[in-house]
Amino acid sequence: MLRPTLISCILTILFFTGCEESPTSVQTSAAVYTTFGESFDDEGTAVTQTPDGGYLVVGSSYNATTLSDMYVIKTNSVGEEVSDSIFTEITGDVVTSFDLISDVKVLADGGYILVGSKFSTATNYDVWLVKLNANLGVEFFKTFDGAASGDDFGYSVSLCDDNGYVISGKTFGSNGFDMWVIKTNALGVLDTTFDTDGKFSYDGTSNGNDAAYSVSQTNDGGYIVTGEARTTGNNADMIVVKLTSLGALNAAFDTDGAATFGGTLDESSKFVQETSDGGFILVGDSFSNGSGQSDIYIVKISAVGAKIWDTYIGGTRNDFANCVKQTTDGGFVIVGNSYSTSSDVLVVKIFPNSQGEVEWQSTFGGDFDDVGNYISQTNDGGYILTGSTYTEDKMNQVLLIKLDASGSQEF
Repeated sequence: MLRPTLISCILTILFFTGCEESPTSVQTSAAVYTTFGESFDDEGTAVTQTPDGGYLVVGSSYNATTLSDMYVIKTNSVGEEVSDSIFTEITGDVVTSFDLISDVKVLADGGYILVGSKFSTATNYDVWLVKLNANLGVEFFKTFDGAASGDDFGYSVSLCDDNGYVISGKTFGSNGFDMWVIKTNALGVLDTTFDTDGKFSYDGTSNGNDAAYSVSQTNDGGYIVTGEARTTGNNADMIVVKLTSLGALNAAFDTDGAATFGGTLDESSKFVQETSDGGFILVGDSFSNGSGQSDIYIVKISAVGAKIWDTYIGGTRNDFANCVKQTTDGGFVIVGNSYSTSSDVLVVKIFPNSQGEVEWQSTFGGDFDDVGNYISQTNDGGYILTGSTYTEDKMNQVLLIKLDASGSQEF
């Protein structure tokens, strides 16, 4: 159900960056945000533009019976709800369970592939892959359990050139959680040409708790994966791993297939994308450097994992980034949230052909916590983002915001 909620929109520049240039401001205005929700907490975790020019938002809806369910919302081009589905039960599935959806991609047949995590009474959490048709009907779902039969989580899914899928997440192993990459065919069946069983796990550099938050296939047919790796001192480093098409570490990438970036405290990478120059852009958080308690950390690396530049963006408190995309002008757009501005959604545009200099910044929020989880550039050159907003009713609702190319809100 669509519920417009009136929230004040603060569009101002309140952050320090790693460069000396002043970012371009965006006008200040009040806005009505598009929100969706039921009677309990709901969250949007990913959004994609659909072939008809509308949008598909996915996330999780919490309730008192099945605890949490897959939540899928279809809108038209101006954010008006066309349909929504809360999947409380899929045939053959466990009904009373936690179902969490993290990512979605639109497919050539007009359908969608989703990934997340499902709680099973037999094996705890498993990675969950769901294929929906264009009408949001379930075509198939698959669950994947790790070798230790402990908790396993799925965070990201991408399409492959063989029409299959690659998934990233984490699996519980002998030394805690490991980075986990799963390769399937178009029907969700494990691709046994990938690391012999369709599953690749990586125990980081110090046998600590590790996670893979983002994955995509690269132009050379391999895969790029990013997340965090815990060190011997139990601090986390930003990590990026390059795999061959067969699921082996690519030794040409930073000499051993993995590169880490970080300081003396915690760093984490939430998203990676291959860039037009053949390198990669990473975004996440840093507690080691920057202006506040934690800052957004952006790292640009070469095709072989060498750092080209990095920069920090943040105010005096905690600031986090969850997603980055290269834009059509060669720059980058980032979404996250900022506690430096009363916990608002934060969108940052980076100048093209720069060392991370900020072109503009926009914050969106009310009196409570607002989080931006995912952003994409739209066909008109603007941006669509989703996340969650905490309301006066003391509930989180799915948040959907459309921006124009300059960062001004359209809906």
